[in-house]
This record gives sequence, C-alpha cells and structure tokens, in this order.
Amino acid sequence: MMRPLLLTLALLGACTTTYDVDRVSAGTPENGGRTLHAKTSSQFVRGIYADLLGRTPTSYDFEVDFNGSAALTIPIEEETALVGVLDGIGDGLPLRNLVVVGLLHSAEITIPAKTAVADSRTYIHDQFTKLLGREPNVYELETFAHAWETDPAVGPRAVIRAITGSREYQGH
Repeated sequence: MMRPLLLTLALLGACTTTYDVDRVSAGTPENGGRTLHAKTSSQFVRGIYADLLGRTPTSYDFEVDFNGSAALTIPIEEETALVGVLDGIGDGLPLRNLVVVGLLHSAEITIPAKTAVADSRTYIHDQFTKLLGREPNVYELETFAHAWETDPAVGPRAVIRAITGSREYQGH
C-alpha cells in the first residue's frame, strides 16, 4: 500500500517543471509610486464633492410646508449626514460608490452624453488628471478606451465611477 503511494509521489515530482524568470514591470505603478493611506469618510466626502460638484458639502434647512406655511424645518448638514452613515457600517466602500452614483445623477452636475464626447481618449485622460492628479499610463488609457468603444454602457459616468472607485482614488 505504501509502495504505490511513494511511486506516485516520485512520478509527480519528476513531472514538475520549474521556471526561473526575471521580474519585469510594465508602465508605472498603479499609485504612481506613492504610499496610499485610506481616506477617512470625511476626506472622501469633501474630496468627491470638490471633484464632482466643484464645491464643499453645505448645510441648509429643509422645510416641509403644509397648506402654505412652514410646519417643519429640518437642518441638513451634507457632510455630517454622509460621514455618519459611512462610518456607521463596517465596509464603507460600497456605500461610497453609491454616493458617487448619486452625485453623478444629480441635477447639480453636468456630465456629457457619450455621443457628445468628440474624443474618448482625451476625455479619459482629462478625468485621470482631474481625479487622480496624474496622466493615465498607456495600459490604463487603452483599456478604458477599448471598453468605451466596445461596450455601449461605458461612457463618461462609467469612467468617473471606475476612477473614483479605484484604490488609488480611495487612498490618496
């Protein structure tokens, strides 16, 4: 019983091939060589508002009117409300992505239609520069451009969502 097992192990050992390869890197590191530190929820909220809306989160009063008179006034602090929710769950990344989707579909932001973008590569390049503070490497640019050209669902909003959902953006 032991002999067939040893014979099988010896046969498997003889069939194993080992390759020695030199490590090669292509392009620049995803984070541009910077050490990434996770953004706090407050940093994320302030950053995404600045990047997408061009403003900081604000405070305002939400009034509910009944029969023409203000019956209820609720103070709203955008940053406090969002940070409280983001910090209240274990993994805030899915909710951060929902915040981005909500902002991208709000009336406060103007995102061009895919058909209105004359040059997809220029648009993608501009979003990398704006959101990450760097140019995309060749691989990133071509991957995004290929998806833009081959998938009807990939357009300006998808590019922004992908970049803001990246580890690099989340960890600036």
